[in-house]
Amino acid sequence: MKIVLWGATGLTGREVLDQALEDGHEVKAVVRNPEQIELEHTNLTVVRGDALNPKSVQEAIAGGEVVISTLGSGATLKQARKPTTIYSEGFANIIAAMRKHDIRRFIALLSVGTVPDPNEPFIHKRFIRPLIRANYYDMKKAENFLAGCDDLDWVVIRPMRLMNAPRTGKYRTAVDILPPGGVEISRADVAEFMLKQLYTNEHLRRYLTIAY
Repeated sequence: MKIVLWGATGLTGREVLDQALEDGHEVKAVVRNPEQIELEHTNLTVVRGDALNPKSVQEAIAGGEVVISTLGSGATLKQARKPTTIYSEGFANIIAAMRKHDIRRFIALLSVGTVPDPNEPFIHKRFIRPLIRANYYDMKKAENFLAGCDDLDWVVIRPMRLMNAPRTGKYRTAVDILPPGGVEISRADVAEFMLKQLYTNEHLRRYLTIAY
C-alpha cells in the first residue's frame, strides 16, 4: 500500500515508519526537515512538506493511497504549551488534499483527554492535561472537524501515556473512553494498531483509545 505519513520524525511517527516498511508498504514521509531522516530504504521516499501550507499538502499527498498522521506540536513541554493549529488546520488541509486526489482513508494520532473520560488517570486529568491545554484545545477542534467528514474513512487513535518500549502486541482498546485501569502504552504498540487500521473497516469514523 502507498502510505503518505505525516510526522515521521516524531517518536511515534518513526515507529509507524519502521513498521510500515517492515510490512512491505511504500511510504512517502512528509517532514519539514528531510535531513532528520537518515534511514534509506527502497520503499521510502522523503519529501519536504508543511501541514499548515495547503499547496505543500496538495503536492505531498499526490500519488498516495492512504494518509497517516502522527503530527505533533513538538517534543518538549515548552513547545507543547504553546497555542497551535497543527491538528485542526493541518487536518483540514490534509482532508482537502485527500478529496482532491481521491484518497479515502485517514488514520490519525491524537490523545486521551479530548473528551471527559471517567477512566482517565487522575494525574493526567488534573496536572498533565491542564499543563498543555493548548494542545488539547486544538486536538478537540480537529476531532470536531473530522466528525463532519462522513465521505471519508477516518479513524482517530487516542493513546494513554506513551512510552519508549518494545512492541508486545498485547493491549486493550475501546471506543471513546479508556479501558479501565489503562495508564500507558508503548509507541511501538500504538504504531502496530494504527497500521492494522489499513486492513479493517471495523472502526471507521470512531475515536479509539488504547492502553495496556
